[in-house]
Amino acid sequence: MTGKDLIFFERMKEQIENAFPDLPVQTRESLDLSIEFQKGVTRIKFTVPPLTDIMLIQALSILKKHIENIRITSFEKGHYGFQSLNSNIFNTENLTANFKIDFFSIVNSYVEISKKGDLGQEEINSCIGIIRALIMDSSFDPKIRLQELGAVVMDGSETPDWDYIAGYKETKRKIRESVTMPLQNPEIYDAIARLTRRTLESNRPKAILFEGPPGVGKTTAARIIAGDSEIPLVYVPIESIMSKWYGQSSQNLAEIFDMCELMGGAVIFLDEIDSLAGSRDQNMFEATRRILSVLLRKIDGIDSAENTITIGATNRMEDLDAALLSRFDQIIRFPYPNEEEISSIFSNYAIHLTEEECLHLASRSAGLTGRNIKDICELTERRWARKILVKNLETSPPPFDYYRQSIQLWKNSTA
Repeated sequence: MTGKDLIFFERMKEQIENAFPDLPVQTRESLDLSIEFQKGVTRIKFTVPPLTDIMLIQALSILKKHIENIRITSFEKGHYGFQSLNSNIFNTENLTANFKIDFFSIVNSYVEISKKGDLGQEEINSCIGIIRALIMDSSFDPKIRLQELGAVVMDGSETPDWDYIAGYKETKRKIRESVTMPLQNPEIYDAIARLTRRTLESNRPKAILFEGPPGVGKTTAARIIAGDSEIPLVYVPIESIMSKWYGQSSQNLAEIFDMCELMGGAVIFLDEIDSLAGSRDQNMFEATRRILSVLLRKIDGIDSAENTITIGATNRMEDLDAALLSRFDQIIRFPYPNEEEISSIFSNYAIHLTEEECLHLASRSAGLTGRNIKDICELTERRWARKILVKNLETSPPPFDYYRQSIQLWKNSTA
C-alpha cells in the first residue's frame, strides 16, 4: 500500500467515531472505543459482547471483504489473531508491521486492531464493519450463547406446576415465601428497602440452596419457580463448565451469569454444586478454586448478577465451602417423603388405583424417593404392556398386584 492510499490518523479517527450515528449512548459507553497513535503505531481497541464462534466467523467474513490476503497469527482458545499479508504474498519483509486484528475472550471480550503507521481506506472500512457487526447486530442472542456453553434454557411453557410434586407442603411454603414471591413482586420488596435502609440495597434473595438426597424433586422445584416467576430457567450441567484449558472453566461460569443478565434475568440452577465448589479446607485444585471465586463474586460481590437468582442443589452440604454457604439467603431441605407423601406420589403416577391401594404401596416403599416411585410405576407399565402384547389383550391400566410386585422387583434390582 503506497503513501497516497493511506488516511492520516486524525481523518481516520474521525471516520470511525462518526460511523455510528444510530448507536445508543449506553451502547457507545459499553463499547469503550479507544483510538490512539503512539510510537508510530495506530491502535484501535473496543469491547464486545462475550465472543462466540458465530461472531468470530462474522468478523472474519467482513475482514475478507476488505483485506485480500490474511494469515493466522493465533488460534488459541481465548485469543484469535489475524494479519494482512504484503501485496506480494511471498514477500515477508516488515510483515509484522502490517494491519493486525486480535480477538480476546479470556476474561472480558475485546478486539484490538494495530498497524505501524496510518491505515488505508479498506482497513478503516473493515474496522467499521466489524464494530457494527459485533456491537450493533441484533442477531446476537444470549440464549444461543448459553446453549453453546452447554447450558439448557427452559421457558415457563415447559415447566410443571406445584401439584406435580406430591406432598412437601412445608418445603413448598418456604419456596413460595422466600423465592417465588420476591421474584413475582420485586417492587414491593424494593419499596420496603427504601423505607428501611440508609443505603438502598436489594433485600430480594440472590441465592438459595436446596439440600436433600437425589430424586426428591429439587430440580423440578427449580423449574416450577421459573415457571411461576415467568423468567427463564438456565440449567447448568457440571460437565458443561469444566474445561481442560487453564482458566476456561471459571470463565465459562462467569459468562453464563453474564448471559443471564443480558436476557434480563434468569434462575440459574447448579445441580451437584458441591462438585463445583467444595470446601477450601480440603485439597482443592486451582481450577476449582477459581470457579469458587467466580461463584462467590457473582452471587454477592462487586460485579454480582443483579437480576439473576442462583439455586444450588446438593446432597452433600457438609462438603460445601463455608464462604459459599454464607452467601445463600436460605437453605431449604428436601427430606425423604413420608408414607402419606409416597401415597400421593403413587396416586400421581397411577390415577386408577384407590386411595387404600396407594397407601398399601406406600407402606412397602419406606425410604424411597419420588424418582424411585416414578421408576417403579414405569417398570409396572412396561411389564403390563408386554403382557398385553403377548396375550393379545385389550389395552387397560396395570392392576394393583403388578405395582406391588414391581416394588420388590425394583428393590431386588437396586440391592
